[in-house]
Amino acid sequence: MVVETREAALAPNAGGANDLKWPIRDGDMSEDHLHAEIGELISGAKPGRSSARQITLYKSVGVAVQDAVAAHLVLEAAIKCGIGSNVTI
Repeated sequence: MVVETREAALAPNAGGANDLKWPIRDGDMSEDHLHAEIGELISGAKPGRSSARQITLYKSVGVAVQDAVAAHLVLEAAIKCGIGSNVTI
């Protein structure tokens, strides 16, 4: 299991990911099942899959800074490829 951040995924009520928090609360899984944060995989601080047979589950909870960076990367790629339209609101 990979999450954006452990802090965001396990945030108290009115936040976090209940589909992770409730199985932890009920003893069906533990926080140890959260292998890494996405940044730890990207930086190489934690390994990803070690074989094609392994399955990675990614739980996104909406960390705004990561959304902004992803949008910026898409915009840069579109500009580089000369695609898309500028829209003024």
